[in-house]
Amino acid sequence: MNKPRIWIGAAVVVLVALVAVVLAGAVVPGGTPQAAAADPVLLTVVGNGQTKTFTLAELQALPAYSGYSGIINSAGTVTPPIAVKGVKLTDLMDLVGGIPDLQSTDVTASDGYGMTFLYDEVVNGNIVMYNATTKEEEPAKAPTSLVLLYEENGAPIPPYDPVADAGDGPLRLAVCQPTNENQVAAGHLFVKWVDRVSLRSAVVPWTVQMYGLKNKHGKRQTYTLDRETYDSCATPGCHGSSWVNAASAKTWTGVPLFLCIGKVDGGKGHGGYGAYNEALALKGYRIKLTSATGTYVIIGSRTIRNQEKIVLANKLMGSELTTTYYPLRLVGPRIGSGKFIGRIVKIQMLPK
Repeated sequence: MNKPRIWIGAAVVVLVALVAVVLAGAVVPGGTPQAAAADPVLLTVVGNGQTKTFTLAELQALPAYSGYSGIINSAGTVTPPIAVKGVKLTDLMDLVGGIPDLQSTDVTASDGYGMTFLYDEVVNGNIVMYNATTKEEEPAKAPTSLVLLYEENGAPIPPYDPVADAGDGPLRLAVCQPTNENQVAAGHLFVKWVDRVSLRSAVVPWTVQMYGLKNKHGKRQTYTLDRETYDSCATPGCHGSSWVNAASAKTWTGVPLFLCIGKVDGGKGHGGYGAYNEALALKGYRIKLTSATGTYVIIGSRTIRNQEKIVLANKLMGSELTTTYYPLRLVGPRIGSGKFIGRIVKIQMLPK
């Protein structure tokens, strides 16, 4: 009479054992439990011949930085400072031997967008800050740091959702201060979807002065194009473009000249490159590009109008330009190689 109970009891024991195996990991041929999937690697850090990878849990186990961060974009829209948490860029680089004097740091996103930060910006926190209320540039009221964030307002940063077209995480680079000083930093310094940080050779800061046409009052638009603004725009996900020189089979990459002219041609304002006064270009004006040596070339507005292959290049075959052309060189079809001018420091719009 007890045999059925013994059989049922044995079955229960076997069932419990099977459940335990399933919970521990899936059974694979041969009866060996398969370990549960490991946390995904979110970040790769490279420098000084070393490479380290990190999951979110491993990043959260590092010394944490808590502070505040806010943004002002190029259209003047302000996102006030919010509470943030993450790991300082300097702490990450220390794990691969630190940042040698004058070397720069690349921060790259999963979509290919990236920014290069100077030694002084990363190590010394020398970053321009703006008053969140007046939008005017002012000295930093608290130490500034570049921080790889994994939390904003006490919550994880959501990854990108293509349906909602939203989400800047799970990792995002930001300019931060330990206290809320009602200050913000330029939006192009903030890199979302970060998946790689790496050392690179020193990058020398540069600026190109741009001047529009004089109006009837003798005034004209001016703009200072700097390396950081240009680099953020030159990525493939933004306004980056390329041209292959058929004669040399070499590829030049950068930003189309006509989009840069949009900064001083009186066109509608915008949140980045893109505004361009096409009607004025059709009417006609000249563009003078001057190099650091004082040499210059002049081309017509109709020649470059909407020409994505006529580029202010900052790279050749994927590498920074040498001192012969650095920081920018004009290249492309239709303009003639005699006007391929480098070391550009000034761009002016002139009447036709």
